[in-house]
Amino acid sequence: CLDTGWVSSVGKFVDRFEQQLADYTGVKRAVAVVNGTAALHVCLQLAGVEPGDEVLVPTLTFIATANAVSYCGAVPHFVDSEEKTLGIDPAKLDAYLADIAELRPGGCFNKESGRRIKAVLPMHTFGHPVDLDPLLDICERYRLELVEDAAESLGSTYKGRHTGHWGKVSALIFNVKKIMTTGGGGAILTNDEELGELAKHLTTT
Repeated sequence: CLDTGWVSSVGKFVDRFEQQLADYTGVKRAVAVVNGTAALHVCLQLAGVEPGDEVLVPTLTFIATANAVSYCGAVPHFVDSEEKTLGIDPAKLDAYLADIAELRPGGCFNKESGRRIKAVLPMHTFGHPVDLDPLLDICERYRLELVEDAAESLGSTYKGRHTGHWGKVSALIFNVKKIMTTGGGGAILTNDEELGELAKHLTTT
């Protein structure tokens, strides 16, 4: 890689790495980025999170999950985690949204804050997949985008499919404490080719 002179952002080794990630996880597109927080930040932008929105995040996570929401000008809205998966508790979330959420023409809104709730950002703690089927059902009923924080779950599967495969976009992280490391680094995963192209544009300009 050093001998080619291509050591940042693009080049055949980055292309190969992205293709190998896509092949391994089964998604259509993987885009390498500088770190995991950047991956989460861009994922939320790609999912349409705007300043003033709320994003539902687990109470048990690393601060990067909430920071990425803040970088969008949005508000982290913490929801309960459950003991079995260590991730967002779908049953409690469903009951909670029944109390505080209201569907309007512009989306799902928090009746207490008045803000739009745009997305759910589950994190697969220590590689344990969140119970995704009921979470996807909640997202469909409340018109929420699912963005997976798959930072710790490279190699984990849910019902035979790799984590990072279920959300509109998902984030991987490769810092020194993760399953595989590039020193720092991260990646965006998506099955939407158009979003993959936009992710590549945003992260290389």
